[in-house]
Amino acid sequence: MSDADLVLAERHPDGYAVVTLNRPEKRNAITIALADRFCEVLGELEDVPVVVLTGAGDRAFSAGMDLNERTENPTWRKAVGAERGTFWLEAVEVMRRHPAVFIAAVNGFAVGGGLTLVNNSELAVASETAEFGMPELGFGAFPALAGPSAMRRILPKHVAQMALTAARVDAATALRWGLVNEVVAPGDLLARARELAAGLAARDQVALAFIKKGLRELEVMPWSDALDYGTVLSNSVKSIQKPND
Repeated sequence: MSDADLVLAERHPDGYAVVTLNRPEKRNAITIALADRFCEVLGELEDVPVVVLTGAGDRAFSAGMDLNERTENPTWRKAVGAERGTFWLEAVEVMRRHPAVFIAAVNGFAVGGGLTLVNNSELAVASETAEFGMPELGFGAFPALAGPSAMRRILPKHVAQMALTAARVDAATALRWGLVNEVVAPGDLLARARELAAGLAARDQVALAFIKKGLRELEVMPWSDALDYGTVLSNSVKSIQKPND
């Protein structure tokens, strides 16, 4: 398989795109090459207002980092980001800064780095067979991205349960905790995600992009600052939609 096939992109006439992690034989585990291709694909889709993100096959959305690429001899250079030590963090930041709204269509295991993708999506629809987890403690590691991103989504005790037990939770639990928005039958997963994407893509793209921006930034602001910033964003949307002559 060439690097170009590691992440696939399909543009839909309704104005959205479907991006698929494409290593089904490895449960869509993340490698440096996959992360680089992921960033490249997102760069090619900067004009798309909504992206559905899923994994190839029916076993895994993404099983997280490919353990074959974990270094057996960590160095301080990798720890501070040299030697591509933070390649997945860099990819997640590209997704975070992308103007599109992301909808995760979780078709199987979403653990570690895969859970990070779900947490970094604005919306998430899960198959009834999906499972979510932070397995890092099981191999003596800290959930560097899945942990902090989950803290933005669910209650601290639930994050602690996932991080400290390294056990997966099922789709019903993920829905109850707030990791996902909906749970559907496996055969309905992509259809439902596409339905949501088409509905969003039909909305005003400027407003959609600013809502994503606002949701990202307002969550860390004090109350008064958030209200003031909301007004700024609203005025910005109006000024772009109806620029001065």
